Amino acid sequence: MNKLLVIACSVGYLLLLFGVAYAAERRSAARKSLVANPYVYALSMAVYCTAWAYYGSVGRAAVQGLSYVVIYLGPGLLAPAWWLVLRKIIRVCRQQRLTSIADFISARYGKSASLGALVTSVCVLGVVPYIALQIKAIATSFVILTGGSQGGGTTGPALFTAGILAVFTILFGVRSVEATERHEGIVLAVALESLLKLLAFLAVGLFVVFGLFGGFADLFNQAAAVPALRQLFTFRGAGTSAAEWLTLLVLSMSAVLLLPRQFQVAVV
Repeated sequence: MNKLLVIACSVGYLLLLFGVAYAAERRSAARKSLVANPYVYALSMAVYCTAWAYYGSVGRAAVQGLSYVVIYLGPGLLAPAWWLVLRKIIRVCRQQRLTSIADFISARYGKSASLGALVTSVCVLGVVPYIALQIKAIATSFVILTGGSQGGGTTGPALFTAGILAVFTILFGVRSVEATERHEGIVLAVALESLLKLLAFLAVGLFVVFGLFGGFADLFNQAAAVPALRQLFTFRGAGTSAAEWLTLLVLSMSAVLLLPRQFQVAVV
């Protein structure tokens, strides 16, 4: 794909996100919130799907078969309990003015400063490499789309991505000194991203099923004709144990509420 076209599309997409975030902040300042509705809230919760959804899940499905489903099955199974669990967490955080998962856990155990510091340290150790993974995924995607070599040439796109993220965070994330304030610009931008991700997944899925194959029946018939792929359609065919299934299920159920980004969007 032409590099200038990719750059133009990327810049246009970034301008769209900045524009949406700016509009949300302006409306919020005028007491006319754009995010105070269940649809935006539900879409913003899809921040759960990051580069892992594009690369990790597809790669896991190609290598280990159906076990990737558990990563999304966990949040789905937990969702009915949000009416009780999430409402209580939100109420506690509003009453005690808690702004992070570290504050919440610390408050549950006597406002222990050492426990809060420990949780914060663990979050930093986990989040920093995860952010690096997102930046690498964006840079690699740019290189692939422009026909470059995957072995190198990602430094420029990675630095550009990191710079844009820093600017966006400064403009819409940390301008206010009020820690408990809801950053409506970021929330609406995340909701828009989630909607676009959903549409992109559906578009790619429809293209694969009906563009590359003759429908679902043809797709599954051709896959079943290949022994290596046929095994991936079974629960044990790829060597995934029941213990691994259960572990992934518990982790995904916990992650959708306890990951720092999930807690920030869902509670704060």
